[in-house]
Parts: sequence; C-alpha cells; structure tokens
Amino acid sequence: MGDVVTARRAYEQAQKDARALVERARLDLGKAIRDARANNVDQGAIAKELGLTREQVRRFQRMYEESLQSTEGA
Repeated sequence: MGDVVTARRAYEQAQKDARALVERARLDLGKAIRDARANNVDQGAIAKELGLTREQVRRFQRMYEESLQSTEGA
C-alpha cells in the first residue's frame, strides 16, 4: 500500500509542478508582448500572429505587469 501512497504524492507534486510551469510560461509570454509593444509593435499584429483576440493579448501583458507589482511590494 505504501507504493500507492507514494505514487499518489508523486502525481500530486507533478500537478503542482505543471501549474507552476504553465504560470511561468504565461508570464514569459506577457513579458514578450510587453517588450514588443514597447518597440511599437501593433497589438493587433501580435494578436493576429498568435491567433488570439486583442483582449487576450492585453490580458497576458497585464498579468505580467501585475506580477511585477506584486514582487515589488513584497
């Protein structure tokens, strides 16, 4: 039975690791969008290239910018 418990813990840890990996990738995308916008790349062009809406592009950028604010306040 110990193997079952160990396997379950490994599974749960893998889920946590996957969520953290996705979050990091999401913030990296937001940073790339913010950097592109700072270099005068049109938001509509970014959205078209990524197959997203402009609102989705804004959301990625905003999540990245909010993550900066939360780390500055810490």
